[in-house]
Amino acid sequence: MTFNILHLNVERSKHIETVIKLLKEKNPHIVCLAEAMHKDVQKISLELGYEFSFAPLVLFKDGLESDQEGSVILSKHPILKTKKYYYNDKALGKIPSSTIEEDNLTVKSGKRPENRFLENYTLLTALIKLNEKQTVTISTTHFPVTDHTTPGYKDHNIKSLQNVDDMERSVAYLERLINIIRSLTEPVVFTADLNNPRGEYFYDSLARVTLPGIEPELPA
Repeated sequence: MTFNILHLNVERSKHIETVIKLLKEKNPHIVCLAEAMHKDVQKISLELGYEFSFAPLVLFKDGLESDQEGSVILSKHPILKTKKYYYNDKALGKIPSSTIEEDNLTVKSGKRPENRFLENYTLLTALIKLNEKQTVTISTTHFPVTDHTTPGYKDHNIKSLQNVDDMERSVAYLERLINIIRSLTEPVVFTADLNNPRGEYFYDSLARVTLPGIEPELPA
């Protein structure tokens, strides 16, 4: 059986009406979203008839209001089981919070916020029933931003030794993420916002992950 899948970073609620319009037009069977607000996911689910699984990354506070931001899998097919695999450093517990002033997605004074590594980085998986005989595991994650040196990506250039420390931390996160992916036994579709372009260490490392009985498809 074939199915359509769409992955988007929706940048919280900035483009929610445009996103809904796109989903109505394309009508994908499965949708994976990064930087999605829980209230918007509920709206999409009710309006367009999707089941969904949600993995909160951070509790985002805007004035007196608050809502969870995270990764999500929406499906027109039944979701049989959901799992969340954490690969960050901190112990599991209360979801970390952020405000507009502490926005962990923004470069301020040439620096990335150090506390961005404390958020709940998670590989979210959903076992989806395609038909009476077929299931598939859909997985998605939002990897922390890591600055690097690549021509044409000036906003991601390494500017200090702190950035080098961030890279080492990101490598540790990546190794954990790859080990999690390798542990999955069902047929797996992996989607992500990796915050790294093709040709970088992180992208190429994931592109070469070998699963039992499956050869990786390398980019041309």
